[in-house]
Amino acid sequence: MDTATYNDATFDGYVEGGHEQHEFAAWPGHLHAGQLAPDIVGTALDDGAEIALSSIWKRRAVVVEFGSFT
Repeated sequence: MDTATYNDATFDGYVEGGHEQHEFAAWPGHLHAGQLAPDIVGTALDDGAEIALSSIWKRRAVVVEFGSFT
């Protein structure tokens, strides 16, 4: 990736200024980084079966992404 065109300087200033805390506070009923995820049911990619998050999180690490990951 060309770091000269990425927004690191803009993002760093945004975070240091506390702007993200203000935006997160506007969504009080939503999950935030570090909070426990609700037990959700999804579709397994290998066989199409429905699977609950609670049935796998005790066996191995689980990452659930709810939005943009940049």
